Amino acid sequence: MLYALRKGPIWIAPRRLNGSVLRAFSMAAGEQKRVVFIGGVAGGATAAARLMRLSNKNDVTVIERSPDVSFANCGLPFYIGGGIKDRSVLALQTPESLSSSLGVKVLVNTEAVSIDRKAKTIATKNLQGQSEEIPYDVLILSPGASPLTPP
Repeated sequence: MLYALRKGPIWIAPRRLNGSVLRAFSMAAGEQKRVVFIGGVAGGATAAARLMRLSNKNDVTVIERSPDVSFANCGLPFYIGGGIKDRSVLALQTPESLSSSLGVKVLVNTEAVSIDRKAKTIATKNLQGQSEEIPYDVLILSPGASPLTPP
């Protein structure tokens, strides 16, 4: 099963990353890496949390376009069907909880606009229109997917 595809310092994660792939990011002891995940929820947030549990020496940032960094996918049918009235009960982790418990910096409502592979930076823009350049040593793309309506 394909868990990640490596393109130089950039990893593309079509599915959740397994522990052996994440251990590759926990480089030599004492060597801190700036690891940036583009995409949260099931792929990015889960892998970022696992990476910090394996080695908290890394500086980990998650960039997520939506307001949610982690939520219970299995509860979505109940929310859509009206069984769950408050959407916030589906939130498993918040940016604050990931930061305080694991030291992961989470940027929600923020879009990765461009990647400069030579400079190893990501240009981001949040909903308020503020831009920021984020440097990385390792970049993991976990953007998820968009639903497709069959013809």
